[in-house]
Amino acid sequence: MNVKELIEKAVMHEDKSQKFYLDALKHVTDPAAKVWLKELAAEEVKHKEMLLNFDTSKVMSFKPGETQDLHISEFLVDKDVSEIKDFQDVLIIAMKKEQKSYNFYVSMSQSTDSMEMRKMCRILAQEELKHKHKLEVAYDDMVFSEN
Repeated sequence: MNVKELIEKAVMHEDKSQKFYLDALKHVTDPAAKVWLKELAAEEVKHKEMLLNFDTSKVMSFKPGETQDLHISEFLVDKDVSEIKDFQDVLIIAMKKEQKSYNFYVSMSQSTDSMEMRKMCRILAQEELKHKHKLEVAYDDMVFSEN
């Protein structure tokens, strides 16, 4: 697979993720859940734009920050978007979705010989991990505040 094909595949993945979050809006009534879903959809648009404007001269100098993975989502059962009943369900589904996106970019980074594309995939993987971390912190706060 060449760099162009890799970018096209990643753009389709970002489109799919954005559609997922927008579709999930139809299943929630909680205002906070709606805000989170809109923010997540907007982040996917940013990732798509980043891919479409891919510039190898800048990507190699970019240094993404470190993000701690709380691994909360690994202990939760994934749900379908049609199963959303409350904000907690939104968080669970979103955490699982971000983990899948992270895994997607890690896998893509391992499947290319291009250093520039590998770096771009690592940057995007880090972005997905940031989103997952944000969701896991919110989930942790919500669960422990209820107990």
